[in-house]
Amino acid sequence: MSSYRRDNRKSSEPIDINDLWKEDRPKRTNTDTDINDEWESGENKERKSKFSDFDLERMMKDSLIDLSKNYPDPIYTLSMSDVGFLPLGEIHGIKAKSKNGKSYLCSIFIASILGCKSFPFVSKAENPVVVYFDTEQNKRNTARLVKRVHKMLGWGIEKSHTGFYALSLRQFSKEERYDLIVYLLKKWKPKAAFIDGIADLIQNFNDNEESDDAIEDLGRLAQEIDCSICMILHTNKAKDDHNMKGHLGSFLTQKASDVYEVVKKGNTFNVTQTECKNAPIADFSFSLDSEGVPVMGNVVEGKPDSKNESIRKILIRVFADKESLSYKELVESYAAHGACSEPTAKRRIKDAMDNGLLIFNDNKGYSMSS
Repeated sequence: MSSYRRDNRKSSEPIDINDLWKEDRPKRTNTDTDINDEWESGENKERKSKFSDFDLERMMKDSLIDLSKNYPDPIYTLSMSDVGFLPLGEIHGIKAKSKNGKSYLCSIFIASILGCKSFPFVSKAENPVVVYFDTEQNKRNTARLVKRVHKMLGWGIEKSHTGFYALSLRQFSKEERYDLIVYLLKKWKPKAAFIDGIADLIQNFNDNEESDDAIEDLGRLAQEIDCSICMILHTNKAKDDHNMKGHLGSFLTQKASDVYEVVKKGNTFNVTQTECKNAPIADFSFSLDSEGVPVMGNVVEGKPDSKNESIRKILIRVFADKESLSYKELVESYAAHGACSEPTAKRRIKDAMDNGLLIFNDNKGYSMSS
């Protein structure tokens, strides 16, 4: 086995991550033993990695967490009541029964990212480029969605607008659609992309390997180009089954940062964020005007303010074993429990004070309100 430098440092002393990459040996030669060689003998005979020691060391270096470095908070494409959602570098899901408003929700998110003020969303992207890929509908119907977005933004519908690109891909094979989408995402590097009909990119949405590969590949691509990629998929046909269909839907649910469900009741479309890896946003609804353009309904009453609820949950962990903290201790503990930077922790503490979640006593410091 190849040997790497090992310090005589005590286990309690800080580690310099770079030390893990330093070598006291020459470069690998054809006579060196590879870690894979050991897998070929004994009980491990059936398992042999296709990666060399050098590849695995490089992968370790790229993935190892180094707390001396700064890992910034997510950057979002949109926010609602000061709560960010649809973070860059992540994949997301939009789900609904057939003809229940998935494409309308795409229109709302697209228009909002591009600056529409008709909904309670604030665009966080500067000079964004947004791409919409339609794998299901003909060009006439895709053009109708584009015109809808233009109307929501107050743009003319006589010609396309720079910054928003829509493509109708129904005429292509599944493989052609997939490759074209990947090619254009790498070429244009948009802030947000919507793939309306992710199931139409693969042969079998119930195939484990094919479904996993598609979701994994698009997830890596989202991270590589720092794009928020939304994938639209039907839920299962059973009335009370709200899961996205097939193994493809299962993998998307597991890997997605956000998942949104649209449920149509009468003339109202209700939207719920069913999955979220960050702070959740409130439910909301929309309907359609006489021209088929979405108009805002209501933010659902009775649901706790998502931002305050997120702050409250973190504060419960902060004060789990302490009655009070100094400001410095509070900031450091909130940043640790909330997995955020100290400037963000300070803003959340201010919000908590403004909304009565925290109280300050001159003698004791900060504590949670009862």
